[in-house]
Amino acid sequence: MYPPGDHTQPSDLTISHRLRSSLSLLPLHPMSSDLQSLLELVVLNNYITLVVITAVVYDYVLIFSREIEYVWCKPWTRVSAMFVVIRYIGLCWVLASALIGSTFVPGPLEVSTVVSLLSSWTFVPFFWAADLVMILRVYALWNRSKAILYILLFIYVVQTSINIVFNGIYANPNTHLSVTVVGVFDTSFCNVSYVDGPPTPGLYIALVILPGLLLAATLLVFAVFQTVKQSVELYKATKQWQPNRYVQQLVSDGILYFALYVPISPSGLFSVPILLIIARINAND
Repeated sequence: MYPPGDHTQPSDLTISHRLRSSLSLLPLHPMSSDLQSLLELVVLNNYITLVVITAVVYDYVLIFSREIEYVWCKPWTRVSAMFVVIRYIGLCWVLASALIGSTFVPGPLEVSTVVSLLSSWTFVPFFWAADLVMILRVYALWNRSKAILYILLFIYVVQTSINIVFNGIYANPNTHLSVTVVGVFDTSFCNVSYVDGPPTPGLYIALVILPGLLLAATLLVFAVFQTVKQSVELYKATKQWQPNRYVQQLVSDGILYFALYVPISPSGLFSVPILLIIARINAND
């Protein structure tokens, strides 16, 4: 929190300089390394937040004219609805997730709580719609194979159900979720903790990370397999390799999107170190 009489919010560079200067004056005790790690993560998170927000907003502004032309000026369809869900709920999820833990949301408590709940609950419909689009894409690549569709839908339903149950338990401010504004030296940020303790890394990875990673990896394997199969069939038909044709096929089949989707799905792993450090500091207090 800010010192008495000073109600201005310092810049990231000022925060970084002051935090490091203050750390050099701290007496040595068992919590110093944890506190220093937390402060360094907060400063790093500020820079990451700026990059994420700038990139996302720039992308949305850049293609907004095309969105008006191809979505809003056309007859409304299920595909249009899925696009709107992915685009705008996804925007809320990315921005809220980026702001959590940064000094750009120093309070008050009500604002921090809203941002935290947005980060937790917009995750579900965003990935619900995004996963469904990827599944339909693979379904089309496999010429509407019912077996492929049933396999993907089974993993999809299990993953979505687990995410909803997990959020219902741990993202509920009336039971487990506790949102506070933490003041460290001359700055403050939103801290999300849990009344009965946070989910263990093993539980978090098993219930949140692995199901999403499994679905994303399965989508990638099916998409790559079908693309390779088509490339081999093309080679057998023409008796020569056609690199340009293969690259064009990779782009048209959206293989790059499936490859990028694998690291995006388990991105929640990056929140585990911050969660553990905050838990250790709270325990030492």
